[in-house]
Amino acid sequence: MVRPRAENYLERQQGILDAAAAMFAKHGFNGTSIAALADSCGVSKALLYHYYDSKEALLYDMLLVHCKLLSETASSATKQSNQPEEQLRHLVRALMELYMSSRDKHVVLLNDLHCLPEAQQTEIKEEERKVLQEIKDLIVRLRPELKAPQVTSLTMYLMGAVNWTYTWFKPQGHVSASEFADLATETFLNGLMKKSV
Repeated sequence: MVRPRAENYLERQQGILDAAAAMFAKHGFNGTSIAALADSCGVSKALLYHYYDSKEALLYDMLLVHCKLLSETASSATKQSNQPEEQLRHLVRALMELYMSSRDKHVVLLNDLHCLPEAQQTEIKEEERKVLQEIKDLIVRLRPELKAPQVTSLTMYLMGAVNWTYTWFKPQGHVSASEFADLATETFLNGLMKKSV
């Protein structure tokens, strides 16, 4: 007979993922042991294995869920307006907000994706590709005369401005996440020398 799940199964699973993300972000995937993970989560190794049969399975679930949330967030953000400029503003704001609330998972994605088997990496990268495609589609609507390599370059330029904020951006600093998102979007759309109104 299959053992029924506890009522708090999903809540505890999310707690494990969050604690693991913090450990992986700080020490790296290869620098974190199952024993250290269990200790950080306040559970036994046996209970941890009840949720994930390996450290790799935990990493895969963490990154896949995170990247699906990224792609769903991007898709949802662009549906908030019919104007590409506004769609881009919504998209960059939404991504910044998500990065600020999921910083550890984002660090793990950038640093430890390569620790997974190739097929799992491909599945996760496909979710990332959906985010890039949302931006590419917006750039094409904004500047239809651009060639595909230029669109790709601009897409990666904008994503770089947002992706790497985890290395320097302080949420409690003088510029809020939403203010930075608007600043990055305005600069991307209009250039540094054009004064915003």
